[in-house]
Amino acid sequence: MEKIVINKEACVGCGMCVHQNPDYLVFDENGHAEAIDKEIKPEDKKSILESIEICPTEAICIVEEK
Repeated sequence: MEKIVINKEACVGCGMCVHQNPDYLVFDENGHAEAIDKEIKPEDKKSILESIEICPTEAICIVEEK
């Protein structure tokens, strides 16, 4: 199962990823991106990969959980 992970130390809260993927990402109490704990649907993966590419601090990644 693939999930999104955010490096909180790297995130600057620009919000591009949250706005592009609101079903998977939200803002935490400090204004940084936070992943919603859910499996990535195949039809949404392209959008998430785009968010990974445009993240200015490279704070987003996808991990495989078993």
